[in-house]
Amino acid sequence: MRPGGYEQVRGFLQFTDRFPDEESCQEYLFRRRWPDGYACPRCGGMIYSHISTRNLYQCRYCRYQVSLTAGTAMEKTRTPLRIWFWMMFLIAHQKTGVSILGASRMLDISYKRAWLIARRIRGAMALRDSNYRLSGVVELDDTYFGGKNKPGKRGRGASGKTPVLVAVSVKGDKPGYASMRVLPNLTVPQIQKAVEDMVEPGSTILTDGLLAYTLALTGYEHRVKVISDPKTASKKLPWVHILIANVKGAIRGVHHGVSPPRLQDYLSEACWRFSRRWKDGELFDRLLCACVGA
Repeated sequence: MRPGGYEQVRGFLQFTDRFPDEESCQEYLFRRRWPDGYACPRCGGMIYSHISTRNLYQCRYCRYQVSLTAGTAMEKTRTPLRIWFWMMFLIAHQKTGVSILGASRMLDISYKRAWLIARRIRGAMALRDSNYRLSGVVELDDTYFGGKNKPGKRGRGASGKTPVLVAVSVKGDKPGYASMRVLPNLTVPQIQKAVEDMVEPGSTILTDGLLAYTLALTGYEHRVKVISDPKTASKKLPWVHILIANVKGAIRGVHHGVSPPRLQDYLSEACWRFSRRWKDGELFDRLLCACVGA
């Protein structure tokens, strides 16, 4: 494994062979955290001793002690690293996401522990993607998740639902990267702030012509694709609607619904996988790096 590169780990059998025990996971995490060799977080010293009874690394110069997981998504965990690695593998490779109940049974841990581990991993996914913004040509639309409509209310303005802004970069006729953002409401200031976080200035944004978009998209080239019939929306802005349909299907089917406070975690997870879908063999290693902060 070269520093800065991603090791290829494909399939169940290869993963099992690569990480057969706790020691192999610790060794791999050490190299991912310190690819150029150990460096003390306090003074930068590169000579250390390993305190095996407490599994700590002590700097020879300032005697600062640090655990292998300190500062990572796994910080202060009492769960074996092998469980963490397996959960990362499952989350990274399951196209529709992993059922926490199913994962808890597979890994022989409690549902609560599986949920907490998955939550930290999703947080690392969201943090990693927050460092990037879409660019070029970007499809943009909004949708609603969860809740129940009042009679006669559908789509925009439906009560009891959580509004989400969805963006997908497009290269030719193929999708690139994706970003989804939960909003308090679909007002101009909220849309403007979200778009600034999601899309590089100067990009070309395609929308359905909602007035709020026209007012919010200053600093962007705004192209409107007029949608007179809602049934044609998926043809005018195909990739955002495909992503929306896939994520909603996964939340209904695999996760059996998600509460509004946790919705962003699941959306960030889906976008992380979507944006790296062509890097199949690298998915586990990329996710581990995100959890380490490397």
